[in-house]
Amino acid sequence: MSAPVLWIIFPIVASAILLFLVRYPRVLKISGIVISTILALTAILQPIGNVLRIGSLSVDITSIMYIFGRSLLLENTDRFALSLIYSTLLIYLLALDVRSVPAKFVPLSLAITGLLIAALAVQPFLYSAVLVELAVLLMILMVKEKYHQPESGIIRFLVYQSLAMPSILFAGWILGGNQASVSDEARLLSAVVFLLIGFSIWLAVFPFHSWLPQFSQAIHPYLFSFLFSLFPVISLLIIMNYISSLLWLRSAAYLTPALTVVGVIMVVTTGILGSVDKDLKRLLAYTVLLETGFSLLMLSIRSEQGVQLLYQSFIPRILSLALLGFSLAVGSNHGIILTNAGMKGMGKKLPFATTGILISLISITGFPLFAVFPIRFELLTQLGQTSSSSLIWIALGLAGFLVGVVKLFMMLTAPDREKPEINEKISEIVIIGLGVLFLILFGLYPQLTGLMIKPFYADIPVLW
Repeated sequence: MSAPVLWIIFPIVASAILLFLVRYPRVLKISGIVISTILALTAILQPIGNVLRIGSLSVDITSIMYIFGRSLLLENTDRFALSLIYSTLLIYLLALDVRSVPAKFVPLSLAITGLLIAALAVQPFLYSAVLVELAVLLMILMVKEKYHQPESGIIRFLVYQSLAMPSILFAGWILGGNQASVSDEARLLSAVVFLLIGFSIWLAVFPFHSWLPQFSQAIHPYLFSFLFSLFPVISLLIIMNYISSLLWLRSAAYLTPALTVVGVIMVVTTGILGSVDKDLKRLLAYTVLLETGFSLLMLSIRSEQGVQLLYQSFIPRILSLALLGFSLAVGSNHGIILTNAGMKGMGKKLPFATTGILISLISITGFPLFAVFPIRFELLTQLGQTSSSSLIWIALGLAGFLVGVVKLFMMLTAPDREKPEINEKISEIVIIGLGVLFLILFGLYPQLTGLMIKPFYADIPVLW
């Protein structure tokens, strides 16, 4: 059996079967948990290319699969991505409230995950854009819930992602066989421009960022946090694979300053927008933009340490976003309007959800003692050695984002005449408590993230 069959074909086929069980949400949830657990554990424990032994049964896990004249290739360098993505899916399925999130979430989340992994595995690379577009279409099916739901953000998301696909395909067509001959600088520059447009749309880089806050505003916060726990991570991994495969791009002198400038612009613009926006759903989108900006800054270091730092950052990034999305979903399910004014005094009505919102935002901002701080500190230390001026801009961006968090804190803890009470369910309290606990643990013991990815260090692709 090939690795693509196990981690791509199997979840997609399973999702098609589970679609017939949408009337039984609890059965769907249990099935999704079992499938994602098996796939996550297999990715963590089983090297690709070795024989998988289950009792007396032996299965040879090969790395490649051919389909429609193209190949799907998953190697040991992809095991970290596989374990991370399917562990993320498992987290969201475990925390899923089947009464507030549509039952179709389970089968569609499996299919979307399988397609995104396929986009990472497909050869030649340019077909990644097609598979990402298919995943986007399934995302639209997942998030479309009601007839009166605001559609402008959803339509804008679809339009922008549909524009990214032809840009990347056209860049691949321009390159053609140009990997061997790099003398045609005009042709290479044209390809870089179209790649830049496609990748910028995928990552919502300024000025292609407006669709992300509008999309977040239009859909359920739990669905948004799930989709954008996966989508930017897969996009970054695809971009890294593409950079590593093109020697002329990897060695280009303009790559480091370009990544640095784009990363700084994303941090600064996110800080400005986050300081003035009063919609909590839009603030959820700004956290994604902020983390993506810092991810690009990690890549700009152009060293093995920068890549390892990026891999370590995925874990607290996903945990913080999951906690924020879940806590906002709890507030929404209890009738709280997710704006600064609507959440006034929420601390007395939903103290645990309020704690989850504040802790996740504080962690994302990079406060000491929380999960993101050690990685953020190491990144800024590295940047200070090569581009000290960028630190000033980054500090301004973080200060702006912190202003938005402080304003939210003041509204959540604003005094009112209601008596303090706990309205969250036990399951919600447990999930939020675990999320806060892990964010604090990863902050107090930053070596934990290093230990989690240490088994994959030898297989992390070398870019520079």
